[in-house]
Amino acid sequence: MKDSSMQLWVQNLQHMWRSRKANSGLPHVGKILQKKSLTSVFQPMVALNTGVVYGHEALVRVPRSLGELSFDNLMDAAQVQRCQQQLELACIEYAIEQWMGDHQKGMLYVNISAKALVQMNQAGVIDSVLALLRKHRLLSSRFGLDITGYTRVGSADALVEAVTPLRAAGVSIALDDFKASDAGMRVYTKVLPNIVKMAPRWTRGIEDDLEISSVVSSMVRMTKKHGCLLLAKSVESEPELRTMRQLGVNLAQGFFLGSPSPETIKTVNLRAHAVLTADTH
Repeated sequence: MKDSSMQLWVQNLQHMWRSRKANSGLPHVGKILQKKSLTSVFQPMVALNTGVVYGHEALVRVPRSLGELSFDNLMDAAQVQRCQQQLELACIEYAIEQWMGDHQKGMLYVNISAKALVQMNQAGVIDSVLALLRKHRLLSSRFGLDITGYTRVGSADALVEAVTPLRAAGVSIALDDFKASDAGMRVYTKVLPNIVKMAPRWTRGIEDDLEISSVVSSMVRMTKKHGCLLLAKSVESEPELRTMRQLGVNLAQGFFLGSPSPETIKTVNLRAHAVLTADTH
């Protein structure tokens, strides 16, 4: 009995030591949120058939005052400190505050993990997202969620259950970094999002790669069948933009169309405009 008690005590001590070691050197997420140190930048999402700015995606930026810390580092710390939901909701609110402060028009999309959505729904607090919209008087019809990490959720049905009340309120749902994998397709067929945002791998060098073009064409047909919009990410060159337009992709974002910036844009830049207004026939 004494031996088992001693063994348990040693295991608890080792667990405490590992937890302390894991937290050492990590940023204190709670303090960062209290100081409202994070900011948002906005990258335009452009309609390829018209060249009109459809909306913007809000991206979180960590201030230089926090050193070399990236947002991914911050998310890792939030998971260790068990405050991922608070961090993600705070980032959503920062984006909405900045967006509304500038009286922007069009759609605003913000990132949120599938894990956070499922956990909030299971805890009965999924309305927290809608509460932020009400607080800042942003119409739900002008707001969208870019869902990340959806292939790592235990059940696609749990994700569907989480987004159902949000969609019923008018919130647009996007699946981010879609790879057309088996896991991604399972989630897609369950969720049937408003927008599918293709992973950057389907953009790079598409003008010279018949295999990639074929995959993208398949996704164009698939999303059209279900009434979804298809978006190309990381469009960084004229040939990439032109090819995506020719294949029938609906939307695009990337440095060629506009870099992330604290200021939003109302019209696309001249180089992208020239591609999108050219006769493709």
